[in-house]
Amino acid sequence: MDTKIVLIIGPSGAGKDTLIKEAKKEFKEKINFVKRYITRESDVNESNYYIDEYAFEILRHNSYFASSWNAHGNFYGIPKRFIKNGINLISISRGRIKDFENLYDKVYTINITLPKEILKQRLLKRGRENKEDIEKRVQREYEKIEAKNLIEFDNLASIEDSKKNFISLLKRIENE
Repeated sequence: MDTKIVLIIGPSGAGKDTLIKEAKKEFKEKINFVKRYITRESDVNESNYYIDEYAFEILRHNSYFASSWNAHGNFYGIPKRFIKNGINLISISRGRIKDFENLYDKVYTINITLPKEILKQRLLKRGRENKEDIEKRVQREYEKIEAKNLIEFDNLASIEDSKKNFISLLKRIENE
């Protein structure tokens, strides 16, 4: 079996973690759900490893990560050793797609999208940021996503329908 990388990207609040949780239930042993190192504590929707900035910088300096980035005042990293043979599902920053495309032959990028108003409502409900930061985040304009195998996933359907559609999409990737 060869290595497939499935990158999950999209704005904060678009439902990435909810869809990934559902996929974990469906694909328990079939997919490697790659955890990230983050310089902030995880919340109830995430399953990541907390690391302080000093330790993160040491690891980055020693080429421990396949990819790393800074977003919203935090550092994120994907350890090379966490990538396994088979399907690897990874939530990343859209700016790091090329890191994986340069290292692996089979990379699929799934962009989770939502209309801005619904995104804003979800971010307010989550309560991780103040209203001003949420407004800036929602109004941000993004550059066109550059990816070899880009799949747009509109997450506007009901939660149950979105989960089913996401599982179906992962099954198609699994069988390619």
